This record gives sequence, C-alpha cells and structure tokens, in this order.
Amino acid sequence: MWLIAIYQMLFSVVNWSTSMGQEIVEEIEMQGFKIMTLQERYGDEVKQWVYLDESVLGYDDLRYLSVLHFGFDGYIYEGEIIVNQKVADEVLSIFKELYGMRYPIEKMKVISCYGGSDELSMMDNNSSGFNFREITDGGKLSKHALGLAIDLNPRINPYIKSGTVLPSNGVSFVDRNQCIQGMIKQGDCVYQIFKRYGWTWGGDWTSLKDYQHFEK
Repeated sequence: MWLIAIYQMLFSVVNWSTSMGQEIVEEIEMQGFKIMTLQERYGDEVKQWVYLDESVLGYDDLRYLSVLHFGFDGYIYEGEIIVNQKVADEVLSIFKELYGMRYPIEKMKVISCYGGSDELSMMDNNSSGFNFREITDGGKLSKHALGLAIDLNPRINPYIKSGTVLPSNGVSFVDRNQCIQGMIKQGDCVYQIFKRYGWTWGGDWTSLKDYQHFEK
C-alpha cells in the first residue's frame, strides 16, 4: 500500500500537466505493474497460499501479477492476480489498458484470501484468475484451474444458466440493459481489449451466460 499512499500524496502537490509530473506518474505506474514467480512472492509459504494438483500443473507454470486499478470510489488500488505464465505478459498489458481507461474494479485479491471459495469471492465482487477447481457444473477442470481464465467484477457480471444466478447476490444485475459501473457488455472497451488479445468472453456463449468470465 506504500505505493498508493505516495501516489495519493503526490497527486495533491504535483502539476501532472508538466513533463516532470508525467515522468513521476510513469515511474509510479511502472512500479505498480509487475510479474513475479510464486516463489518470489510467497517464498517457503507458497503451498499455504496456492493450492494445485502438481500432476496437472506445477507452481513454476504460474505467475503472480501486481497491478494498479481504479476502485468504484475513483481511487487507485494495488490489485493482485495469479495466471498461467504463458499469458502473464499479455494479462499485464490488458490490466494496463484497463487502468488507462479507468475501468473500475472493486476488489482484486488472490483466491486464497477466500479460502479457495469461488462463491465467496464472487459474492464479494472480487476479480480473480487462477483457482484450482472444476467448472460450475462439475465434471472437468475449469480454465481457472490452468490459470487461463479471469473473472471481472463477478457480482455485477453474474453467471446465468437455466434460472440459476451466481453469485446469488448478483440477481439484480441480470438485466444487462442497465448502465452500471463495472458492467461488461458485448462490444464495449473491456470486451474489445480482451478480444484483441484472443480471449473468449462468457457473455457470448449460447448455452449459458458468464458475463464475468474471459478465457484463453
């Protein structure tokens, strides 16, 4: 949080329109977006923070990303997400673009902060990536289990299938004609950014709608 504290302090005293002001902003933002191995982030406690089946995926296959994002209150926050190392660079670029367009993300914590519970994470409107679990209907591993899926503002962008809405406190956001911050719609800027990098959006699916979900 020290980075954000410095940012907010400088924001009140620096003239951002000057070249020096812009250089300060760019330096802070460079520090705010970075990729680390799980070992670098968690050290010997990695297995306490990240659960996976090593017969499917290794700890070296994943990367921890630290990013800056705007909250629903308009302030800047440090977020964190774990993804597959194959997509780490482009995911960092995606979140830089989301930050640049001031797309609001309410919370962005690793799934272990919720005990690995996708339901609790969604109900808290937490945006997340890697989670070693099966798909919602069960039967096979989710793309999240491979670190190849991202859920954004899940309470506002719920999963809908045959009358089931997940999370349960996302029912009021089933109507996609509403204009609500954080809501993702086909063709909007968030949609276009992910599609440009070759990601699929769950809101385009026909058998169900998973408006929070992007995968590769």
